[in-house]
Amino acid sequence: MKAIKVRNNQIEVCDVPNPSGDGIVVTVKSVGICGSDLHLIDSGMMNVTPGHEIAGIAPNGKEVAIEPMLSCGACLDCLRGEQPYCEVALPNTMGIGIDGGMAEKIVVPERFLVPLNSNVEIGAAFLVEPLAVAVRSLLRVNANKAERIIVVGGGTIGLCCVAVAKYFGAEVELEARHPQQIEAGSQLGAVKSKGKPASIVVEAAGTSSALVQAVSLCEKGGSVAIPATYWNPIQLPGMEMGMREVSLVPSITYGYTKGSRDFEIAAKILAKTPEFSRALITHRFPLDAAAEAFAVARTRSEGAIKVALDV
Repeated sequence: MKAIKVRNNQIEVCDVPNPSGDGIVVTVKSVGICGSDLHLIDSGMMNVTPGHEIAGIAPNGKEVAIEPMLSCGACLDCLRGEQPYCEVALPNTMGIGIDGGMAEKIVVPERFLVPLNSNVEIGAAFLVEPLAVAVRSLLRVNANKAERIIVVGGGTIGLCCVAVAKYFGAEVELEARHPQQIEAGSQLGAVKSKGKPASIVVEAAGTSSALVQAVSLCEKGGSVAIPATYWNPIQLPGMEMGMREVSLVPSITYGYTKGSRDFEIAAKILAKTPEFSRALITHRFPLDAAAEAFAVARTRSEGAIKVALDV
């Protein structure tokens, strides 16, 4: 079968053996390119087939999204619903520690398959994964009870946070840098930030300047949710954060954050937000054109937000 491999920081389409191991063989149909894929490749840390945003078809014909973080399910953290804390979760995350979904087939333990609503297009179903990241982040700051939320950053995770916040019933304001991000946010129901502080602000850009902006937009005693990943050291806006008692609440991946499976909530949000995939997915490439797809994702040329591979 065909699969993507990274050699000398270059994307190659290779012939590899069919996958084996414990689990169900899923025929991959769509995979998203994530910013973390680019960072791992650039740092020389991508030693497996990339791809953790994955959707495909199970042997029984059912279309599924794949939860790629294979937590053990038995440790105290897993039993508490805090799968990100499981010691084996990160080393066993598809596309990061083990081979991921940028291949024609992948083996997945059945409990990590999430069935899709019939109105979800399989070509967009890989978006369940970043949506689940946003679900956990917003639930950690009780955004499901908020009336108004500001999102700083209009990339994939920021726009996922917009969609999740709207699903929870909040009015959402978006601070984004690029015109295509502002337009995508508008399609999802976000409006431009009015500059008035909110009790919950989401920092989804992953930069020092975005964190400064998020803290400045947060009310006294409020919370800044941080689903973003900081790949380099950042400087905290310590004085403003401390004087106004703003809480910074980082999050990573997904679990059972408020007693319900984040991935299942994300799948419901995708099913109820048909405009979401149209707003985010700006480019599609076949697996054979993966090198070009990664180049577009890296440069954000031609207004790219989310670049997808159709397998």
